[in-house]
Amino acid sequence: MVSATSGTIVSAIVEDDGCLLMVRERLPRQPEQWVLPGGVVEPGELAHQALVREVYEETGLTLTGPTSLAYVSQHVVTGDPGWDGTWTVFTFRAERPTGTLAPQDPDKLVLEAAWVPIEEAVARLAAHPSRRRVEPLISCLNGTSSLGALWLWPGGPEDPPVVVPTEAAQPNAARSLRMPDIPVFPR
Repeated sequence: MVSATSGTIVSAIVEDDGCLLMVRERLPRQPEQWVLPGGVVEPGELAHQALVREVYEETGLTLTGPTSLAYVSQHVVTGDPGWDGTWTVFTFRAERPTGTLAPQDPDKLVLEAAWVPIEEAVARLAAHPSRRRVEPLISCLNGTSSLGALWLWPGGPEDPPVVVPTEAAQPNAARSLRMPDIPVFPR
């Protein structure tokens, strides 16, 4: 288990033929749950490297790397020894990996990897107890949030998130940053 005051996590959205790549995991003191493949970025590792490593460890499949940033999420964990702190989660889209499904998780948390039909995957995700983990993902899969959006939980996990869309989702965003034309000398 990780012991940190802050950290970075990566996860992969990999779709193929109407299915989503998922893993069934069992974390200590928690029931089994279905999630995206991913995990903690190790010291000295960049996010794209961690993504490739984590997908390989949890599924046995090899990614070439991410194709785009799906969203970023940031939240604070309290009351959970080993996880207490500020966590930043980068969720990437990736092309279908190569290889055969065969989890090789060194932490022995992943019990199974599978291609799950999208509707069933969304239902499995909706059953997850952590809304910070699934709300941005379901919104991304349903297309109700902009790609690359930042999801923040400043008030804690029970409060609604603050979602900062990308500039591409706000066509007038650049205009709002421009200073108004103010004359230097009164006329």
